[in-house]
Amino acid sequence: MASFFSENHYLSKKKSLMKKSFYLIAAILILVSVNTSKAQSLGFSYFFPTNGYFSNPIAPVHVSLPVKFGNFIQISPGISMNSIGGMSMAGLDDNLDADRPLVGPFQSFNGSLVPAIVIPTKSFQLDLEGGVFAFATMNTKLMEGQFDSMYEEAHQLEAANAVLDYEKDIFGWGYVFGVKTSFRLKDNIWGFVGAKYYMGSQDMPLSGSVYTGDNSMLPVDMPDASLQYHGFEITIGGAMKKK
Repeated sequence: MASFFSENHYLSKKKSLMKKSFYLIAAILILVSVNTSKAQSLGFSYFFPTNGYFSNPIAPVHVSLPVKFGNFIQISPGISMNSIGGMSMAGLDDNLDADRPLVGPFQSFNGSLVPAIVIPTKSFQLDLEGGVFAFATMNTKLMEGQFDSMYEEAHQLEAANAVLDYEKDIFGWGYVFGVKTSFRLKDNIWGFVGAKYYMGSQDMPLSGSVYTGDNSMLPVDMPDASLQYHGFEITIGGAMKKK
């Protein structure tokens, strides 16, 4: 009984921490947006999930409001929305090969807070970035056909039919790092190309059953399953830097 309450207390603290992280990023975004910023950027972002399907951007695609502290330090709060084609999962049973898309399609809303070391010149700038991000997923679906194939391979079945339920946290979070190059186009108008790698997760416990071709049933109980929000994001856009 004591172990049960201890585990519940840990899960409660974990969810509370994720929510606070998301609210902190949201609050910083609001504060920066109402403040007079020296730069505002807008771009198109394309996300390529690890072991998943390509993702299309949704407007407003990617908005960032960089704030500089001197010439070499910058913090870039940003928001983006994506339609994710498919992503993989972690925390499944050891005999299952989860290196494939298992969740999708769905939409995600991301908020990030990314400090950077800036290497500036008059017409070129290089940003070395690393920070945190929080995200919310919407209209999430399991790819049950992929689960069927995964169980057929793992248990050498001729046929499998996965009937699964999931629960998920409202928010997920993780770390992000990357590089961005900016170049002056005209006066205070700059273009940029950036690449980031996201390493995040969102708890998504699975339960249910897998029915096999020989009329037997395999129970599914994976309380540690999570959406593996990993992948590269390529961003192309422009920025207006106030003098």
